[in-house]
Amino acid sequence: LLVRAGEEHTCGITTDNRAYCWGNNQFGRLGDGTGIYRRAPVAVAGGLRFRHIKAGFEHTCGVTLDNIGYCWGFNNVGQLGDGKTIRRTSPRQVVGGLKWLRIIAGDNHTCGLTTGNRAYCWGYNGSGRLGTGNYTNQYRPTAVAGGFSFRQVVAGSDFSCGVTTTDRAYCWGSNAYGQLGDNSRTTRIAPVLVAGGLSFSGVSAGYDRTCGVTTGKRAYCWGYGYAGDGTTSTRIKPVAVFGGLLFSEVSTRYSSCGVTSGNVAYCWGGNFNGELGDGTRPPRLTPVAVAGPT
Repeated sequence: LLVRAGEEHTCGITTDNRAYCWGNNQFGRLGDGTGIYRRAPVAVAGGLRFRHIKAGFEHTCGVTLDNIGYCWGFNNVGQLGDGKTIRRTSPRQVVGGLKWLRIIAGDNHTCGLTTGNRAYCWGYNGSGRLGTGNYTNQYRPTAVAGGFSFRQVVAGSDFSCGVTTTDRAYCWGSNAYGQLGDNSRTTRIAPVLVAGGLSFSGVSAGYDRTCGVTTGKRAYCWGYGYAGDGTTSTRIKPVAVFGGLLFSEVSTRYSSCGVTSGNVAYCWGGNFNGELGDGTRPPRLTPVAVAGPT
């Protein structure tokens, strides 16, 4: 039903809404009640039925069928949202009584979108990545400033972004490489509008880069290099990904990938470990098609 890869672990939801995780289990990020590394999927403890899950850096979060949020794993700065700073090896309910559409585990912070289209973030607030208007760490969900109605919210490494119900993209947090896309490198502790007047259907926040797909299915990226525009230049506002391809979605972390409207996968960026999947290792400045299976 759904599979999401984190930094060193992966989680998925089966067609009967059961959650499984595998990989590095340090700090209990797999949620099976242990710290044992797993080379094959292991059931998340508790027998909960999930409809959404997101593996982050050292923690994981999910939303059950009844819109209750749970997180597990590392919790040194409150990224699990249970009001504590104690690591959890099995799911713990996010406090506050909110109903969730999605919860997105980032690196050391977490953001979520409620059924009322409000964005909340919690955890480490360095660089203002929680968007709360200050730099204070939060151990429980705290409303993102501005009162915007969001239909998507994503947590990157040290920044966050969202798309409003009016298709505008906003970002907040660290902006050293222009990853907020507001045509500056100024850190923002509250949401700032992404420059360019574009209407977005969705965005993806990575390590130091952001990419998005417009409502017209064009891909744009901004931030640290490899924006897919044929250069390695850092971009402080959105630039179009080269080639005029029509994308249904894009995802970025250290490199970027997208799926076209015709269900063809393309990737671009650093390729030192073959992560672009085109059968080579040289970096790609523009999208290249992912090769067929060997």
